[in-house]
Amino acid sequence: MCERRMGSKADKAVFTVTGTTLLTFLIASRVGSIWGLYPNVLIAAALFIYCIRQVDEDASLLSNSSIFGLAMTLIYLPMDWLFSRKVGLIFYLRSDFLASVTTPVGVILNWVVFATLAAYCYQRFEMIFRVRFAGKAGDPQVGFVGIGVLAATATGIGAAFGSVVIYGLGASHLWVWNAAQVDQMPQIASVPVFVPVSFLLTFLLCPYFFGGVGKAKDASGSRGYQHVGVAGIRCGIFMGALQFFSFLLFYVWK
Repeated sequence: MCERRMGSKADKAVFTVTGTTLLTFLIASRVGSIWGLYPNVLIAAALFIYCIRQVDEDASLLSNSSIFGLAMTLIYLPMDWLFSRKVGLIFYLRSDFLASVTTPVGVILNWVVFATLAAYCYQRFEMIFRVRFAGKAGDPQVGFVGIGVLAATATGIGAAFGSVVIYGLGASHLWVWNAAQVDQMPQIASVPVFVPVSFLLTFLLCPYFFGGVGKAKDASGSRGYQHVGVAGIRCGIFMGALQFFSFLLFYVWK
């Protein structure tokens, strides 16, 4: 199935949005304007909607990933409110449309973009690895598990690295980390170390969030994947809980 290699319209859209996201936060780190985040959201929405309208498997992946991203962000929002409003771990320097909302709307919408990109990468990696390696596995069950773990590992590493880059670029211009001045909190590029660690560990569990890994296909050809909305909810809950308990660990030891 060579047609499943990288290079579809959805793949190109994801690559493009990844690039515009990095460029957007690089510019924001120089300008310090929250309004500069909105062009990236508009570009992502336009490209994703265009690709989703295409009738192919990759468009379906992108559509599912968008649902995942929206669900994960909505579930994670209360934790960010706790960190910013009650704990003082992060302080946002700019507000946009809703000044009374702790987290700027532009930041929230870009979170949806980030989560969508991560979910697409996981599903796409799994598809590619399945084509390349599943046939070589002696036991299909073991093969599917290994493929899911491999795809999740690649996604987790990418998400962890991306979190350091994005949160690091926004530091001191869009937000301030550790506003509560918690001592003994190790950082990477001004980002608390538990942030990339939580991204890594969260997306390592993608096979659990999405389900279906290690299951044989049924008569309809499905492996029983979890609904992407449920997967997003699981992911948001786990990331929020992991970050909260990680913060408590450092806070107790301060």
